[in-house]
Amino acid sequence: MNHSLSKLFCTSVLISCAITSAYLTYLYMNELGAAIGVAVIFSLIGITLDLVKTITPTFIPTVAKQNPLIAVLLVSLTGVLMVISTIASISAIEKGADNMAVSTKQNIAITEQIKLKQQQLANLQQLSDEQLRINYATPAAATAVMISSVTDDLNALYEAQSSVKSTSMLREYDATITLIIAVTIEVVSVVMALTLHSLNTLEVSVKSVSNPVNTRVEPPSEKQVIQSVMPSVEVYKTPEMQFAASVMDDVKEAILSGTVKPSQRALKAAFNLPQEQIKIILNALHEQDVLEPWNNGGFRVKVA
Repeated sequence: MNHSLSKLFCTSVLISCAITSAYLTYLYMNELGAAIGVAVIFSLIGITLDLVKTITPTFIPTVAKQNPLIAVLLVSLTGVLMVISTIASISAIEKGADNMAVSTKQNIAITEQIKLKQQQLANLQQLSDEQLRINYATPAAATAVMISSVTDDLNALYEAQSSVKSTSMLREYDATITLIIAVTIEVVSVVMALTLHSLNTLEVSVKSVSNPVNTRVEPPSEKQVIQSVMPSVEVYKTPEMQFAASVMDDVKEAILSGTVKPSQRALKAAFNLPQEQIKIILNALHEQDVLEPWNNGGFRVKVA
């Protein structure tokens, strides 16, 4: 699974568990506080503690590296809050189950009454038809009044049935199932929090590896190439210096082969170079130990 999708999934599950747990704790603490007249305060305390329980596991591993003692205290605090949250969840779920059971009983009772009224109405309608057939006008009128009364009762039962919550999915909660639900909410919340912390740590590690300090050796620039050829000249700024560097190898090869003498006149005749460039080339060859001074400012090939 993609790293971002994994983080999104863990975050979504963590938020869902946090909201569910906080709501169940709110119901429990609200009812508990209502008994002594401080329902709002108890509700806020419950929600706050539940959020602390949800968030604390996300930074326990980091704290453990810095101060193990504080990490142990945080683990203990989280454990206590998880127990409280589990108790609150069980209480809230059981209360919901009780309400559901009451609704179920009411729904069953109303359904039975509706069946009886429907049967009574069918019998009265059959009786009315028979009375009208044999021209019993007075009994038929009395039967019509009874039909109207039964019809009103039946409509009232239909309305009552619509106000009772449907409990077709779950009609009864078992204590074991309630405990499993409450504990699962807490365990999933902690697991998702720790997983999210691990994913964030892994993301930081990947970024640090994918963006290392730049140790790549850059290729030498044009200026560095020229400086390696003519070490006596630090920076070539003028066109004359650049041109002198470009013909350096040819001049050097000609001098070493004896084709051209290392003098200004010979170089000018052989390469048609200006005097300034000839001086640059001769000085550079001198610094490379190719030439040595000779005869009052002149140069000759250095003798090994």
